[in-house]
Amino acid sequence: MIACVTKTGRLLFAVSALYLLMPFVQTANAQTSLGNEFIIFVEGKNVLVPFFDGTTIKDPMNANNTVASFPYGDYAAPGFRWANETGVDMTGMVGATVAAGGATLYLRLLVDPANAGAHACTPLHGDDCLSITIFDGFNNSGDREGRLKWFIPDAMRDGQWHDLAIPLPPSTAAALDAAKLGKNVDGTDLATPLNPLAMNWEYVGGWSGYGWGGTAGSPHGSADPNWQEFEWNKVRGIAAHFDWSGGGGRMLIDNLYFGSATTDLSSATGKPAAMSGVTFAADGAKNKVSWTHNSQNGGYRVYADAAAITQARLDAGEVSIHSELAFNVASFSVVDNYEIPHGSLKPLSLHYAVTTVSLFGQENTDVSASSGVITNPNLATQAYVVEVDNAGANEIFNSLSVGTVIDKGFPSYTIPFKVDPTHWSAGDGGVVPASVDDLSGVYKVGFNREFNELYIYGEVKDNVLAFHPGGSPAAASEAWGYDSVEFGWGSYDVRDASGSIISGVPHSSFKRGATPDYQGRITWLGDETALDPRNTGTFITTGSANTGEGNVTGGGSVFAELKDGSGATVGYKFLTLIPFSSFIFSQSGDAAFTPPPVDGVKIIPFNFAMNDGDDAAAQNPRSKQVIWTTQPGANGSWWNNPSQWMPVAVVGSAAQSVSTESDVLPAEFALDQNYPNPFNPATSITFTLPQTENVTLSVYNLLGQKVASLFSSEQMNGGKHSVRFDASQLSSGMYLYRLEAGTSYTKTLSMMLLK
Repeated sequence: MIACVTKTGRLLFAVSALYLLMPFVQTANAQTSLGNEFIIFVEGKNVLVPFFDGTTIKDPMNANNTVASFPYGDYAAPGFRWANETGVDMTGMVGATVAAGGATLYLRLLVDPANAGAHACTPLHGDDCLSITIFDGFNNSGDREGRLKWFIPDAMRDGQWHDLAIPLPPSTAAALDAAKLGKNVDGTDLATPLNPLAMNWEYVGGWSGYGWGGTAGSPHGSADPNWQEFEWNKVRGIAAHFDWSGGGGRMLIDNLYFGSATTDLSSATGKPAAMSGVTFAADGAKNKVSWTHNSQNGGYRVYADAAAITQARLDAGEVSIHSELAFNVASFSVVDNYEIPHGSLKPLSLHYAVTTVSLFGQENTDVSASSGVITNPNLATQAYVVEVDNAGANEIFNSLSVGTVIDKGFPSYTIPFKVDPTHWSAGDGGVVPASVDDLSGVYKVGFNREFNELYIYGEVKDNVLAFHPGGSPAAASEAWGYDSVEFGWGSYDVRDASGSIISGVPHSSFKRGATPDYQGRITWLGDETALDPRNTGTFITTGSANTGEGNVTGGGSVFAELKDGSGATVGYKFLTLIPFSSFIFSQSGDAAFTPPPVDGVKIIPFNFAMNDGDDAAAQNPRSKQVIWTTQPGANGSWWNNPSQWMPVAVVGSAAQSVSTESDVLPAEFALDQNYPNPFNPATSITFTLPQTENVTLSVYNLLGQKVASLFSSEQMNGGKHSVRFDASQLSSGMYLYRLEAGTSYTKTLSMMLLK
C-alpha cells in the first residue's frame, strides 16, 4: 500500500475535513487508501472514483437536488468502481470486532416500488435479491470476487427517500456471523449489540457460478472449501445490485459516503470556473484534445459529438461523455482513436468540448471558450457488416449443412472485426489477456436481405480450451462462463433512438419495441478431448426471460479447432447462421430488423465479446472477458448496457467500401500477409498501391510452378485492394504469392493451405 502523500497546492487550502476525505494521489497500477472517511457522491461523483455506471438526474422530489440513478437490469450491479485487480484499501474503515468499531455507510436511498414484494433477501430465497453490494478485487490466479451485501428490506421499496446510517460490519465473515447471534468469535457475549441496520449485512462470498460462497443465512468459512475472506484491502466498488432476472425498477442514491456523524459534506457542493485554453488538432489517424491543468479544478470531462456542442445541449443530456480525467493524471490530453463507421460518411467533422469538474463532480457546463471541431481526413474506417449475395448465402448454408467451418461466401472485400490490443477493453473480469495467443479474435459479419439472415465467421485464439459440457436445454444460455463468443445487436439505426454515429445509442438497459436490443451467444459444447463440430449452442436473448430468450431455430453454428502452420491447436473457429426471425419473441413486441437499401448504410449498436474459461478448478471456469471496442468507458457491464456498444455500419451491396483505413492514398506499396493463414480452402490477399499501376498477382508452388494468376498486368487505382484466392483444386502445402506492381515493386510471401 502507498502511504498518504501531500496533495496538490490547491488542496492545501481546503478545510481540514477534506484532508481526511481525499487522502491520496493515485498513480498508475498503485493501490490507494480511502483513509477513515470518503465521499463518493453528493451532487456529483468524486473524481477519484474512476468508473460510474449510472446517470445523474434531478431528484424527482426536489428539482434543486441532483442524485445518482441506476436502472434495473437482470443480475446487474451498476455503481461506483475502481480498478478491478487493485481496488482501494478500506481497512482503515473496519474493525475486527464490533467493539473495535469502524466507519458508517451513509446514503439516501429511493427504490422503485416495482421492486417491492419479490426477491426478498431471506435464508429461504437466498441472496439473489435487491441489495447494496460492496465488491472486492480479483485476478486470474485463483483470487475470486467477493461480495458483501446489505439486503434492502421490502419496507424500503416504496418510492420514498430513506436516510440511512449503516455501520460497516466486522471485517470477517466469522465475526459478523457471531455478532448476529450477540457473540464474539470466541463465544463471549458482545458488550454492545450489533446495530439493527448492520444485521442486514451478509458476507455471501462469490456468486454460485464460481462454485464458492453461500446464500443468505448459509454457513461460511470452513463450511465451503473454496471460501475466501472479503478483501477490505482491495475494494473495487459499491453498487446497486439487482441480483435476479425477470424485471424490476430503478434505484436512486444520494449523499453516499463512508465516515461518521462529524463528516463535513459542505466541501462537495461548489462549482469550478468555466474551462478555457483547449487545443483541438488532428494527430495522424487520431484526434487530440489537450489543455493546461488549473490547480483549482478537481477534474475534467471531454465530450464528443457529430454536431456542435453547447451548454444547452450538455444541460439537456444530449451529448455523451467521451472521457473523464481527475486532477492527478500524468497528462491533460485525450487522444480519440474514433473510426468512421463507413467511408460514405467521409469527410466527417468531430466536435469536442471540455468542461471543468470540482473534486466532488460539480460540473461547469459553460463550454463557450472550450469547444472546437476537428476535420481529420486520416481517420480510419471501421470494419462493418457486409451484404452477402444469394450465392454467398447458399455457400454459407451449404458449409453449415456439411459441418465445414470456412469463410467462403463472404464477399472478397470483407474486412474482419479484430478483437486485439488495438480494439479491445477488459470486460467482466477486469483484465485484458497478457498475450493475443491467450485470447483474441477475428470475425467476419454479413447479412442477406432475401433470406433474412445474419452470418458470422470467427477465429478465436485461446491457449486453453474449456467449453460448456452441454447436456441440458440451458447449455447455450449458461455458456458465458466458459469459452464462448458473445455479441450485442440492436435492430435499428442509432439515430432513430436519439443516438449518434459517434457515441452510439443512449440505452443504459435493453429496450423493446421500435428500438430493440439483443444479446447473442455462440459456443461449442462437450468434452474438449472428443468435440463434435455440430454439438454447439447459438443463443439469443432480449436480456430478460420475461420478454424472450432461447436457442436459435432455423439456423445454428458449426465449430472446428483452429490450427497453426505446424498443425497445433491454437484455438477454435466457427461459422454461424442466425435467421433474423430468431431475434423476435412473441412476448417482446419488437420491430423486425430492416436492412438498409442496396445503396444505403444503417448504423446500429453492435459489439463482440469473448469469454475465456481458464479457471479449471471452478464450477464456472471463466477467468476473463474482452470486448471489441474503442470506447473509453466500455467495461464489464456491456452485456446489459447497449450504450457501451459500438456504432457499426450495416452496408448494402452497392455502398460497399473496400478500405478500412484512410481514403488518403498510401505513401508506398505494400503486400499484406494473407488472411486467414493457414486457410482451407480460401483466403484473402490484400495489397496497397500509392497510385494507379499495372498489377500482376500470382501464386506458385514450392517448385516455382505458377498455379494461379489472380491479376495479370491489370491497371488498378491507388489505394487498398483485396482479392479472394480459392485453392479448392490444390493439395495441402506451402504456397508463395507474388505481387508485381509498376516498374520496380516486387514482393513475395508464403501461405499455408491445410485441408
